[in-house]
Amino acid sequence: MLAPLFVLASGCGTILIKGDVMRQSDGWTLVLQRLIDGPNQTGTGNTIYEPEPGQRFIHAWIKFKNDSPQTRVFSYDACDLDMGDELLLPGVVIRYNGIATEIKRNETYPPGDVSYRILTFSYPVGHLPTRLKCGLTTFELPSPVPMHKA
Repeated sequence: MLAPLFVLASGCGTILIKGDVMRQSDGWTLVLQRLIDGPNQTGTGNTIYEPEPGQRFIHAWIKFKNDSPQTRVFSYDACDLDMGDELLLPGVVIRYNGIATEIKRNETYPPGDVSYRILTFSYPVGHLPTRLKCGLTTFELPSPVPMHKA
């Protein structure tokens, strides 16, 4: 497993986590594959989303797997980023394995089914979350490491 990294991606935003961070709970395996601050535009087909003034996008690439022997529903509204005492839900959920299409808020997973999703959160400029939570699964986010000029 790769350790979380903080790196500046030229022109695309800041990579907050790069590499697979796996968590298991409540019959689900979630793998946070990437967490990126920016870019501030996302979309599918003819629909383009941009953040409101004073906000920017944070994108979470997550692999979801139903480990249960039963069909289950996962609600992407059970995922949030913290902002002080507030919990910010994803504004857009997009498929990233295959054709990039927007996903409904509640998705049915047969036993052993795996899906790859990008959860896009609108987040206040000048702040960073300390954790990402989906259902009972929490990914703690380390503080960013300042970049030093040589």
